[in-house]
Amino acid sequence: MRLNNRVSLYTLTLLMFLCCEPLSAQKASVSLTKSASRIPKSCEGLVPISIEDPIDVPALMKEAYCKGAGDMLTEYTYVMTSVGRSKNKKRQTNSESTTYEVFIPVLKSGTRGKGILVVTSRDGVPVPAGELENAKLEAGKRLEKAEEKSAKQKPSAPETAPDVKGMSPIGMYTSTTSKHSRFGRSSSATLAIHTFLKTCELTLTRREQHEARETLVFNFTPRPGAQFADDEKYIAQLAGEIWIDAQDHIATRLVGRPAFSATIAGPAQSIPTAIQPSGDAPPAVYVEMMRLPEGIWLPRIIRINGADYQQLFDGITADSISTFSNYKRFLTEIKEVQINSPIKP
Repeated sequence: MRLNNRVSLYTLTLLMFLCCEPLSAQKASVSLTKSASRIPKSCEGLVPISIEDPIDVPALMKEAYCKGAGDMLTEYTYVMTSVGRSKNKKRQTNSESTTYEVFIPVLKSGTRGKGILVVTSRDGVPVPAGELENAKLEAGKRLEKAEEKSAKQKPSAPETAPDVKGMSPIGMYTSTTSKHSRFGRSSSATLAIHTFLKTCELTLTRREQHEARETLVFNFTPRPGAQFADDEKYIAQLAGEIWIDAQDHIATRLVGRPAFSATIAGPAQSIPTAIQPSGDAPPAVYVEMMRLPEGIWLPRIIRINGADYQQLFDGITADSISTFSNYKRFLTEIKEVQINSPIKP
């Protein structure tokens, strides 16, 4: 447990998938997996490529895919603010927000777990001190139970051999899902940088400075014939830009808008809007990463905008924005738990 900043002496850098599922600003969850592999499958056999012109774009995309395949969020506590925005039939906007402190249980490699979320404010109003104290005490108990459960779980098999050669990730892309259920019908939309790197054609358009770091900016369009999961089929209607850090070769930003015929406004409208990816319209999807002082890249902003594009996503008509801040790293120590037979008197 780390509610009192307890620090131990051992840490692992392995594969992790995160899924944040904001049903509204009032409900979010964090699920994660810590892989048993030292080198993820997507990083096996890769070597750094040159970014001098002409760039081998497919090779760079493979490297960028690998660089974000880490599990670093298993080593951090952080603050997450979830904002939900919706529009009614009169085009009036309603919004609500919830801020959480997120605590991750220490996981044994090859096991799964859930983050423990403590609400610290609602719509900008801090939770009363007494309520917050009780919530943190309860979170501490839940963390201890989650860590005990992880220590007893049978780990999954590594996806690569211990001596495999390849790259090590330096960051972690998340997979974020917005879900909605109404009148017995459930719908969802998932946003993951990995999917765009794997299924889209990228064209280098320019080099620019971003936060004093050289960045390569690529236009993306879905590859003809690309196959998408049901909750990612909206990608086939998008175009946009992906930023790649020139030094670290990791995707640092993604912005996508409908290329031609998806609509802004309410569900009754289906008039083509001819929105161009570089236009002034709000993004339909947006991801921004941040580089921590230790050189690790983690999420800063993730957005799925169904409020302005109510026919783009499968029934998702709310704008969900998650922002991440106050990353604090802890070290983890995992010990095998052995259950012995009771000693007979």
